Amino acid sequence: MPTSIPLGAPIWADAVTPDLSGDLDFYMRLFNWAAFDSGEQFGHYTELCLGTTVSEARAVAGIAESASGDPGSSWGVAFHAGDCVTTVAEAEKLGATITSHPIRVGDDLVYAALKDPDGGAFGLFEPLSDKVGFTARNEPGAIVWFEYVYDGAPVEAMQFYSELLNWSLKAPEGGGPERDAPYVGLWTHEGLAIRGHHVEFGGARMALGPELKMKPHWTVCFGTDSVDLTAAKAVDLGGTVAVAPVDDPGGRMAVLTSPTGAFFTVMSSRE
Repeated sequence: MPTSIPLGAPIWADAVTPDLSGDLDFYMRLFNWAAFDSGEQFGHYTELCLGTTVSEARAVAGIAESASGDPGSSWGVAFHAGDCVTTVAEAEKLGATITSHPIRVGDDLVYAALKDPDGGAFGLFEPLSDKVGFTARNEPGAIVWFEYVYDGAPVEAMQFYSELLNWSLKAPEGGGPERDAPYVGLWTHEGLAIRGHHVEFGGARMALGPELKMKPHWTVCFGTDSVDLTAAKAVDLGGTVAVAPVDDPGGRMAVLTSPTGAFFTVMSSRE
């Protein structure tokens, strides 16, 4: 297998924006990222990394210009599929809608885009080489968590993913109300547990504030040493604060938007 990222787990995240140069500058300055442009052949898809040189760069995420005439700006997540074509067919049987059929991207990966039964967008990503996928995680400036934001019972929305990607669902400790967000955990397909009992990479929660007007969606959560300072810096750089910094059971978090309106979260790093 070309990656150590478990099957079913998030393997990549990227943003699409109508203003590639503007948003790229925003994110690079906000998180001190370096950017590596793939060139005109791949539509100037840009990899965002920690580290300043090619030799030391560790991949965090990607960013691309949205299709011509599409004003949308958003972040998305792709999950590791052992066989993209087979997994897409299974997703469709479970009620998903295919928005982009599996396509091979060079010698590196096979990718497909879908919407879950509730309308939330996600991707499936079959790596073909060890050059793709996250190489930086769980540290300031890198992705530390993924959340599914849903105006409904999150555990119900997660049943689709549980069946498709072999996730296990873990309710919050203490047994909160039925509509509280479950944590989402992943068991390896080999049956061997990692880090105790499972790899815990994200969760699902109720929508907050302006998110209530949005369709169900995945949001990426980046680590930071100071949520409050990062939120203030985002505003200085032309972004906005959608949900003000607040403490939650996992630490401190805030929901921000880029200058073009893409929602993302910053939070104190999870271990």
